[in-house]
Amino acid sequence: MSIDWGALGVVSIVTLIGTVFVVCVVSCAALLMDLSHARAQAGRPAGAMRAGAAALVGCCAAILLFGLWLIIPYFH
Repeated sequence: MSIDWGALGVVSIVTLIGTVFVVCVVSCAALLMDLSHARAQAGRPAGAMRAGAAALVGCCAAILLFGLWLIIPYFH
């Protein structure tokens, strides 16, 4: 039995990049939600920020559903 170290490295790098991407999307969504809430409390318009936050939350939901599709063999 031999270990394919190259494949293990590729899987590790892709996992790290995917994790950083998901964390960035979620944190940007939370930041935009917070900023839009602060602008609304200050009486300034926050429609664009709120729309951006909603789009990023939609991306988070799409990432979640894609992950479930990958994990659950029934959906294939």
